[in-house]
Amino acid sequence: MRSKLGLLFGLLLAGCASTSVSAPRNAGERLPGLSGASGLQSDAGRYQAAPAAIAEFLLSLPTRDVLVPRELRQRYLQGKAYVVEVALPQGAADYLVIDQNGPKFGFWLRSFQGSTPGVTGYLLQVRAACGDIVGASFSEPAAEAQRICGQPRAEYVDSGLRAYRIVAGKAPVDVTHTLANPNKTLGGKRLQRYRALGANAVAIDDSRLDRVPALRWVVESDPEQPLPVDDERSFEAGGMAHGGFLVWTGDRFIVRDSVPRSLWPCAADDQAHCADPNNDRFVTPGK
Repeated sequence: MRSKLGLLFGLLLAGCASTSVSAPRNAGERLPGLSGASGLQSDAGRYQAAPAAIAEFLLSLPTRDVLVPRELRQRYLQGKAYVVEVALPQGAADYLVIDQNGPKFGFWLRSFQGSTPGVTGYLLQVRAACGDIVGASFSEPAAEAQRICGQPRAEYVDSGLRAYRIVAGKAPVDVTHTLANPNKTLGGKRLQRYRALGANAVAIDDSRLDRVPALRWVVESDPEQPLPVDDERSFEAGGMAHGGFLVWTGDRFIVRDSVPRSLWPCAADDQAHCADPNNDRFVTPGK
Protein backbone atom coordinates (compact mmCIF):
# COMPACT_ATOMS: atom_id res chain seq x y z
CA MET A 1 0.00 0.00 0.00
CA ARG A 2 1.01 3.56 -0.34
CA SER A 3 3.55 4.59 2.27
CA LYS A 4 1.54 7.69 3.08
CA LEU A 5 -2.19 8.00 3.33
CA GLY A 6 -3.95 5.14 1.58
CA LEU A 7 -6.96 7.25 0.48
CA LEU A 8 -7.55 7.89 -3.20
CA PHE A 9 -10.25 10.53 -3.12
CA GLY A 10 -11.18 11.24 0.49
CA LEU A 11 -14.76 10.28 -0.32
CA LEU A 12 -16.35 9.42 2.13
CA LEU A 13 -6.15 12.21 25.08
CA ALA A 14 -3.43 10.45 23.52
CA GLY A 15 -3.64 7.47 25.86
CA CYS A 16 -3.46 3.77 25.17
CA ALA A 17 -6.80 2.95 26.74
CA SER A 18 -9.24 1.14 24.49
CA THR A 19 -12.53 2.77 23.53
CA SER A 20 -15.68 0.86 22.72
CA VAL A 21 -19.42 1.23 22.73
CA SER A 22 -22.09 -1.37 23.11
CA ALA A 23 -25.33 -0.69 21.26
CA PRO A 24 -28.30 -3.04 21.43
CA ARG A 25 -29.22 -4.91 18.29
CA ASN A 26 -32.69 -6.27 17.70
CA ALA A 27 -33.24 -9.43 15.71
CA GLY A 28 -33.59 -8.60 12.02
CA GLU A 29 -32.30 -5.06 12.47
CA ARG A 30 -29.51 -3.74 10.27
CA LEU A 31 -27.10 -1.38 12.00
CA PRO A 32 -25.05 0.87 9.73
CA GLY A 33 -21.42 0.28 8.87
CA LEU A 34 -18.60 2.62 9.85
CA SER A 35 -16.71 5.07 7.65
CA GLY A 36 -14.94 3.06 4.97
CA ALA A 37 -12.25 3.42 2.35
CA SER A 38 -12.58 5.15 -1.00
CA GLY A 39 -10.26 2.60 -2.57
CA LEU A 40 -7.53 0.33 -1.30
CA GLN A 41 -4.23 0.24 -3.13
CA SER A 42 -1.57 -2.39 -2.50
CA ASP A 43 1.53 -3.53 -4.35
CA ALA A 44 2.35 -6.42 -2.01
CA GLY A 45 0.18 -9.15 -3.52
CA ARG A 46 -0.74 -10.87 -6.75
CA TYR A 47 -3.87 -11.74 -8.71
CA GLN A 48 -5.16 -15.22 -8.00
CA ALA A 49 -8.32 -17.00 -6.89
CA ALA A 50 -9.53 -15.79 -3.52
CA PRO A 51 -8.77 -18.30 -0.74
CA ALA A 52 -11.69 -20.67 -0.23
CA ALA A 53 -12.30 -19.61 3.38
CA ILE A 54 -12.45 -15.95 2.30
CA ALA A 55 -14.93 -16.68 -0.48
CA GLU A 56 -17.09 -18.82 1.81
CA PHE A 57 -17.18 -16.08 4.44
CA LEU A 58 -18.05 -13.31 1.97
CA LEU A 59 -20.93 -15.32 0.52
CA SER A 60 -22.24 -16.34 3.94
CA LEU A 61 -23.12 -12.80 5.01
CA PRO A 62 -26.77 -11.75 4.84
CA THR A 63 -27.67 -9.18 2.22
CA ARG A 64 -29.51 -7.30 4.97
CA ASP A 65 -26.16 -6.38 6.55
CA VAL A 66 -23.80 -5.84 3.61
CA LEU A 67 -26.50 -4.53 1.22
CA VAL A 68 -24.88 -6.10 -1.84
CA PRO A 69 -26.80 -9.21 -2.97
CA ARG A 70 -25.04 -12.58 -2.98
CA GLU A 71 -25.29 -12.84 -6.76
CA LEU A 72 -23.09 -9.77 -7.14
CA ARG A 73 -20.65 -10.96 -4.49
CA GLN A 74 -20.42 -14.25 -6.37
CA ARG A 75 -19.64 -12.31 -9.54
CA TYR A 76 -16.78 -10.49 -7.77
CA LEU A 77 -15.28 -13.87 -6.85
CA GLN A 78 -15.53 -15.46 -10.30
CA GLY A 79 -12.36 -13.84 -11.60
CA LYS A 80 -8.99 -13.47 -9.96
CA ALA A 81 -8.75 -11.23 -6.92
CA TYR A 82 -5.75 -9.28 -5.67
CA VAL A 83 -4.50 -11.31 -2.70
CA VAL A 84 -1.91 -10.19 -0.16
CA GLU A 85 -0.58 -12.81 2.24
CA VAL A 86 0.36 -11.28 5.59
CA ALA A 87 2.93 -13.64 7.09
CA LEU A 88 2.41 -14.91 10.63
CA PRO A 89 4.61 -17.10 12.88
CA GLN A 90 4.83 -20.83 12.17
CA GLY A 91 4.22 -20.29 8.47
CA ALA A 92 0.58 -19.20 8.83
CA ALA A 93 -0.89 -16.18 7.06
CA ASP A 94 -3.66 -13.64 7.25
CA TYR A 95 -5.10 -12.29 4.02
CA LEU A 96 -5.98 -8.96 2.48
CA VAL A 97 -8.19 -9.61 -0.55
CA ILE A 98 -9.42 -6.96 -2.99
CA ASP A 99 -11.39 -7.78 -6.11
CA GLN A 100 -9.51 -4.95 -7.83
CA ASN A 101 -7.09 -2.30 -6.66
CA GLY A 102 -8.31 1.28 -6.56
CA PRO A 103 -11.60 3.16 -6.26
CA LYS A 104 -13.66 0.80 -8.45
CA PHE A 105 -13.45 -2.11 -6.01
CA GLY A 106 -16.47 -4.32 -5.37
CA PHE A 107 -15.12 -5.62 -2.07
CA TRP A 108 -12.07 -5.67 0.13
CA LEU A 109 -11.60 -7.98 3.08
CA ARG A 110 -8.89 -8.46 5.70
CA SER A 111 -8.71 -11.62 7.82
CA PHE A 112 -7.07 -11.91 11.26
CA GLN A 113 -6.23 -15.24 12.87
CA GLY A 114 -6.97 -15.35 16.57
CA SER A 115 -4.57 -16.16 19.36
CA THR A 116 -7.08 -18.85 20.35
CA PRO A 117 -7.36 -21.67 17.79
CA GLY A 118 -10.55 -21.48 15.78
CA VAL A 119 -11.11 -17.74 16.29
CA THR A 120 -10.92 -15.43 13.24
CA GLY A 121 -11.68 -11.76 12.79
CA TYR A 122 -12.71 -10.11 9.54
CA LEU A 123 -12.98 -6.53 8.37
CA LEU A 124 -14.68 -5.87 5.07
CA GLN A 125 -16.41 -3.35 2.86
CA VAL A 126 -18.65 -4.27 -0.07
CA ARG A 127 -19.97 -2.01 -2.82
CA ALA A 128 -22.09 -2.33 -5.96
CA ALA A 129 -22.82 0.05 -8.79
CA CYS A 130 -26.44 1.15 -8.86
CA GLY A 131 -26.60 0.04 -12.48
CA ASP A 132 -26.33 -3.53 -11.16
CA ILE A 133 -29.04 -2.98 -8.54
CA VAL A 134 -31.86 -0.98 -10.10
CA GLY A 135 -34.42 -3.17 -11.82
CA ALA A 136 -32.58 -6.41 -11.05
CA SER A 137 -34.05 -9.46 -9.29
CA PHE A 138 -32.15 -11.28 -6.54
CA SER A 139 -32.62 -14.41 -4.45
CA GLU A 140 -32.78 -12.34 -1.25
CA PRO A 141 -34.65 -9.10 -0.61
CA ALA A 142 -32.50 -6.10 -1.56
CA ALA A 143 -34.99 -3.36 -0.75
CA GLU A 144 -32.48 -1.16 1.10
CA ALA A 145 -29.96 -1.27 -1.75
CA GLN A 146 -32.71 -0.46 -4.23
CA ARG A 147 -33.93 2.39 -2.04
CA ILE A 148 -30.44 3.89 -1.86
CA CYS A 149 -29.93 3.55 -5.60
CA GLY A 150 -33.32 5.14 -6.23
CA GLN A 151 -32.13 8.41 -4.74
CA PRO A 152 -31.08 11.26 -7.06
CA ARG A 153 -27.46 11.04 -8.26
CA ALA A 154 -26.84 7.77 -6.40
CA GLU A 155 -23.98 5.89 -8.08
CA TYR A 156 -23.42 2.89 -5.82
CA VAL A 157 -24.49 1.18 -2.62
CA ASP A 158 -21.84 0.71 0.07
CA SER A 159 -21.87 -1.46 3.20
CA GLY A 160 -19.40 0.79 4.98
CA LEU A 161 -16.75 -0.88 7.12
CA ARG A 162 -18.07 -3.94 8.97
CA ALA A 163 -16.35 -6.15 11.55
CA TYR A 164 -17.03 -9.83 12.22
CA ARG A 165 -15.77 -12.45 14.64
CA ILE A 166 -16.04 -16.17 13.94
CA VAL A 167 -15.56 -19.17 16.21
CA ALA A 168 -14.96 -22.36 14.21
CA GLY A 169 -18.17 -24.22 13.46
CA LYS A 170 -20.40 -21.25 14.26
CA ALA A 171 -21.96 -18.52 12.16
CA PRO A 172 -20.13 -15.17 11.82
CA VAL A 173 -21.06 -12.63 14.49
CA ASP A 174 -21.32 -9.00 13.33
CA VAL A 175 -19.52 -6.94 15.98
CA THR A 176 -19.57 -3.63 14.12
CA HIS A 177 -21.97 -2.13 16.66
CA THR A 178 -19.51 -2.73 19.52
CA LEU A 179 -16.94 -0.33 18.04
CA ALA A 180 -16.71 3.39 18.68
CA ASN A 181 -17.90 5.33 15.64
CA PRO A 182 -15.17 7.78 14.51
CA ASN A 183 -17.77 10.40 13.62
CA LYS A 184 -18.95 10.36 17.23
CA THR A 185 -15.38 10.34 18.51
CA LEU A 186 -14.65 13.52 16.58
CA GLY A 187 -18.06 15.02 17.29
CA GLY A 188 -20.56 16.76 15.06
CA LYS A 189 -19.51 20.32 15.89
CA ARG A 190 -15.84 19.57 15.27
CA LEU A 191 -16.61 17.92 11.93
CA GLN A 192 -18.69 20.94 10.93
CA ARG A 193 -15.68 23.17 11.64
CA TYR A 194 -13.51 20.87 9.54
CA ARG A 195 -15.98 20.93 6.66
CA ALA A 196 -16.06 24.73 6.79
CA LEU A 197 -12.28 24.59 6.14
CA GLY A 198 -12.77 22.32 3.14
CA ALA A 199 -11.71 19.08 4.86
CA ASN A 200 -12.86 15.68 3.61
CA ALA A 201 -15.23 13.32 5.40
CA VAL A 202 -13.92 10.70 7.84
CA ALA A 203 -12.30 7.84 5.92
CA ILE A 204 -9.89 4.95 6.43
CA ASP A 205 -6.13 5.19 6.24
CA ASP A 206 -5.40 1.65 5.08
CA SER A 207 -1.71 2.22 4.39
CA ARG A 208 -0.46 -0.40 6.89
CA LEU A 209 -3.23 -2.96 6.60
CA ASP A 210 -1.07 -5.33 4.54
CA ARG A 211 1.52 -5.38 7.34
CA VAL A 212 -0.15 -4.93 10.74
CA PRO A 213 -3.55 -5.69 12.33
CA ALA A 214 -4.59 -2.04 12.46
CA LEU A 215 -6.18 0.70 10.42
CA ARG A 216 -6.93 4.30 11.22
CA TRP A 217 -9.78 6.74 10.71
CA VAL A 218 -8.68 10.20 9.64
CA VAL A 219 -9.94 13.45 8.20
CA GLU A 220 -7.73 14.89 5.49
CA SER A 221 -7.61 18.68 5.38
CA ASP A 222 -7.58 21.01 2.42
CA PRO A 223 -3.83 21.67 1.89
CA GLU A 224 -4.57 25.37 1.49
CA GLN A 225 -6.61 25.49 4.70
CA PRO A 226 -4.99 23.19 7.27
CA LEU A 227 -6.77 22.38 10.49
CA PRO A 228 -5.80 24.38 13.59
CA VAL A 229 -2.64 22.91 15.10
CA ASP A 230 -4.07 23.47 18.59
CA ASP A 231 -7.08 21.28 17.78
CA GLU A 232 -6.70 18.26 20.08
CA ARG A 233 -7.47 15.82 17.23
CA SER A 234 -5.17 17.30 14.58
CA PHE A 235 -1.72 15.99 13.66
CA GLU A 236 0.77 16.37 10.81
CA ALA A 237 0.82 20.16 11.39
CA GLY A 238 -2.93 20.38 10.79
CA GLY A 239 -2.87 18.23 7.68
CA MET A 240 -4.93 15.49 9.31
CA ALA A 241 -7.35 14.86 12.16
CA HIS A 242 -7.39 11.61 14.09
CA GLY A 243 -10.56 9.55 14.56
CA GLY A 244 -9.03 6.49 16.23
CA PHE A 245 -7.22 3.23 15.46
CA LEU A 246 -9.12 0.00 14.90
CA VAL A 247 -6.97 -2.88 16.19
CA TRP A 248 -7.30 -6.67 16.24
CA THR A 249 -6.01 -7.83 19.63
CA GLY A 250 -5.80 -11.51 18.74
CA ASP A 251 -9.24 -12.18 20.17
CA ARG A 252 -11.42 -9.19 19.30
CA PHE A 253 -11.52 -5.77 17.67
CA ILE A 254 -11.08 -2.64 19.77
CA VAL A 255 -10.79 1.07 19.01
CA ARG A 256 -7.80 2.80 20.58
CA ASP A 257 -6.92 6.46 20.66
CA SER A 258 -3.20 5.74 20.45
CA VAL A 259 -1.00 2.81 19.50
CA PRO A 260 2.71 1.97 19.77
CA ARG A 261 4.92 2.38 16.73
CA SER A 262 4.95 -1.39 16.21
CA LEU A 263 1.27 -1.18 15.24
CA TRP A 264 1.75 1.87 13.00
CA PRO A 265 5.20 1.44 11.41
CA CYS A 266 6.93 4.05 9.32
CA ALA A 267 7.42 3.51 5.62
CA ALA A 268 11.01 2.84 4.55
CA ASP A 269 11.19 6.13 2.63
CA ASP A 270 9.61 8.22 5.40
CA GLN A 271 11.52 7.21 8.53
CA ALA A 272 12.77 10.60 9.69
CA HIS A 273 9.51 12.49 9.27
CA CYS A 274 7.27 9.65 10.44
CA ALA A 275 9.26 8.89 13.58
CA ASP A 276 9.20 12.50 14.79
CA PRO A 277 6.73 12.46 17.74
CA ASN A 278 5.84 16.10 17.04
CA ASN A 279 4.18 15.04 13.80
CA ASP A 280 1.83 12.46 15.31
CA ARG A 281 1.16 12.41 19.04
CA PHE A 282 -1.22 9.47 18.67
CA VAL A 283 1.63 7.03 17.93
CA THR A 284 3.91 6.27 20.86
CA PRO A 285 7.46 4.81 20.79
CA GLY A 286 8.08 1.14 21.37
CA LYS A 287 6.03 -2.01 21.07
